Amino acid sequence: MQLVKKIRIYPTEEQINVLWELSDKCRVVYNFALADRKDAYDKEKRSVKYTEQQNKLPDFKKRNPEYNVVYSKTLQGILKKLDSSYHSFFTHIKNGDKKARPPNFKGRNYLMTIPYNQSGFKIEDGIITFSHKVSNVPLSFEICNLAEGLNVKQVEIVNDNPYKARGKFFLCIAYDVDIEDTYFDNRNYQAIDLGITKIVTAINTEGKFFEVKTPRPDNYWNPKIDAAKSRKDHCIGVKKRFCKKQEIFENSQSSYKNE
Repeated sequence: MQLVKKIRIYPTEEQINVLWELSDKCRVVYNFALADRKDAYDKEKRSVKYTEQQNKLPDFKKRNPEYNVVYSKTLQGILKKLDSSYHSFFTHIKNGDKKARPPNFKGRNYLMTIPYNQSGFKIEDGIITFSHKVSNVPLSFEICNLAEGLNVKQVEIVNDNPYKARGKFFLCIAYDVDIEDTYFDNRNYQAIDLGITKIVTAINTEGKFFEVKTPRPDNYWNPKIDAAKSRKDHCIGVKKRFCKKQEIFENSQSSYKNE
């Protein structure tokens, strides 16, 4: 089984510039691959597989040597992401999701998620360093011992608001876990019951008990609503009495004039 650990990082201005340069190269490859898939379907009514596009990468980089600044497996990771997006789209369509939309082209203001596999980074003394050839600025970030003991398979550099990189930067570390080693039966079981007036009621084999009552915002607002209604009713009563006296006064005035 594979799990993901998310770690916040704080890149410098120079490192962000490097990330933008890498992102731009990844974005162009992504858009080219997407256009290739769309053209193949529109003209030939066929689907393009990931392996077909991966095999085109060496020739693409030979014709466009500026893309050698990006670690080669990173570009393969971008193609895998596009392939996964298409698989997800077709799955939604198959399940009857009418709102499903195919992958779209990425604009230049969009900071791409940058994937690295095992050979594209190294972790030493609590520092993770990523491979690139954009400049001499190292993509190194302190992660302390947060990845210690993990069988790391892939790391992605992510911004949680990718438009103009307005969000926070994170590392998403994917690592393998042996399921058999993670489960231990301590003979301590817990029973949980979901309800309406009490959203959770639970008890374990040691007799420990807890419950969570369902929030009742109406208990706060009901007295205030009642007070407002009371004032409204009072005002209505005063208005009725005033109108009654006004009517009596007008009638008396009318009688006086008739005399």
